[in-house]
Amino acid sequence: MVRERERLARLEPGGAPDRPIALVSASLVEVRARSMPCPICGSEVRVADHTAETLEGQALRLAHTRCPSCGYEGIVYFALRAPVVN
Repeated sequence: MVRERERLARLEPGGAPDRPIALVSASLVEVRARSMPCPICGSEVRVADHTAETLEGQALRLAHTRCPSCGYEGIVYFALRAPVVN
């Protein structure tokens, strides 16, 4: 059951480098990552680290999360995008 939930979490926005969540500022990375529940137990997660990396030729921000309830450790992927002007 845990493996299936992990697999489904990787299919969600932010779950893999090819599906990052778009943000306009790096200051929003940790806030947004903390707002996402643990994919295993649904509890609040904590951000252990926030890094900037280039993966698959794309500049990404990675929020390394950890669930204090079940111990699950995951990564949420973000891409910084310029705001769209009307």
